[in-house]
Amino acid sequence: MSSIPEEMYHEILFRLPVESLLVCKSVCKSWYALISSSDFVNTHITMQKNNPILMLEGSSRSSSNHSLYSIGYDSLASPFCEINDDTIEIDYPFKHLDYDVRLLGTCNGLVCMWLYDYEGRRDFLCLWNPATTEYKEIPKSPDVFDRCEVCLFAFGYDCKTGDYKLAMGIEAYGTKDSSLVQVYTLTTNSWKNGQIVPYKFPYMQKSGVLVNEYLHWLAKAQGNIILLSLDMGDESFKEMQLPMDKNKHPHMILGELEGCLCILVSSYANGVKLHVEVWKMLDYGVGESWARYYIISHESIIANQLFLRLMGSFKNGEILFLSCGMLVSYDPKYGSAREEEIDNVPFLEAENYIESLVSLNSGTHVWEDDI
Repeated sequence: MSSIPEEMYHEILFRLPVESLLVCKSVCKSWYALISSSDFVNTHITMQKNNPILMLEGSSRSSSNHSLYSIGYDSLASPFCEINDDTIEIDYPFKHLDYDVRLLGTCNGLVCMWLYDYEGRRDFLCLWNPATTEYKEIPKSPDVFDRCEVCLFAFGYDCKTGDYKLAMGIEAYGTKDSSLVQVYTLTTNSWKNGQIVPYKFPYMQKSGVLVNEYLHWLAKAQGNIILLSLDMGDESFKEMQLPMDKNKHPHMILGELEGCLCILVSSYANGVKLHVEVWKMLDYGVGESWARYYIISHESIIANQLFLRLMGSFKNGEILFLSCGMLVSYDPKYGSAREEEIDNVPFLEAENYIESLVSLNSGTHVWEDDI
């Protein structure tokens, strides 16, 4: 390798998938040190952000429990895609013990999820890197949350400290318009004392939408609909400007499209849903930069606004939605849509993630569960 300039083989390694990089770590000590370094891990994450993978939560092909599937955007973008063939069922932690799973969020290749069973054996949170198979159980919070009570999830990265954090909120007992929010940090493996915030989170989207390193929700304060951002560094909420009269458009859903914060707004006439408007915040944090980009009237998109989610976009300009339990690829140029499903099984949740080398420093891996 001495004949190859160092910068060149670094660029080659940055573009390799995690599975290949784990093999490369065994080549020599210098490669092991390079690939294990935080600079390499962070640069690899940046390179992989152009190659997102969709993780889907749905019924298992082999059992009565929920399961997780993954499929690449390149496969979904192809009109010749056979989603049943291209979708991979994933072995997540404790799956072999018939634990059900609920996706809470993803960040830099790490997946946060809730594992439980209906026999009451255990009910706990877990972090997991699907690419390396490493996982870590999260200890119980001081105020034990029931998964049915939680009104918000926030799993993200604090770039100031290089730490991963999970914030969870429930409606504060004895108050009308407040929530109790607690924060877990990975490096300390512990929860901080909860704080009361003057907001309620009554909307379906409990997992925050990540844009510009901030997580976002629609919430209520004093009966008004508001847009909130959460800074994972100081764990503070900030109110942001909405693009329209918030009280005249109660049916709104947050999303991210081409790096911009987006809002899906449902339009009605005489109680009948007419279309969905897609608004983008072109200049992050500037309320005056909101612009209406698309008006969608296709039945696959407008059928049920309660279960509509904007997942992302393709290089050809199509937009991917999760709508009524199935994936829908919508072409705004022609107003057409393609519906995708796995064996007639509805998808309950979906999250975008990337492959990464981020370590949880737990020493436990999924494959060890079966030994």
